Amino acid sequence: MIQRIQTVYFFLVFCLTGSLAFFSFTTTSLLLLVDAGIVAVLALVAIFLFKKRKLQIKTAWLIMLLLLVAIVLFLIKGDGFSIAAISYPILIPFIAGIFNYLAIRAVKKDEQLVRSLDRLR
Repeated sequence: MIQRIQTVYFFLVFCLTGSLAFFSFTTTSLLLLVDAGIVAVLALVAIFLFKKRKLQIKTAWLIMLLLLVAIVLFLIKGDGFSIAAISYPILIPFIAGIFNYLAIRAVKKDEQLVRSLDRLR
């Protein structure tokens, strides 16, 4: 489990969204806190779904959707797209989304490897 690269990616998503949950807790944005908490829990669950790769991929796509919701919540809460409104916390969902996408690619790569090995048997 730990030697797979997607475990590292999911752990990074967990850490980033955990920090996002902390930030939203300090700024009292309840929707953002709940969204970041759900993403963090799903990222942790996705780590332990290493034997069920298809479910892991579906969980990762759900995480991606919830990260998009977090971005929308940031834009609704802030001043929109003004340069002054761009700060460190709004970058967290983007970075977590990149790591989540890399995890999806790695899980798909594992699934293809397993399928190719099954064909050889």
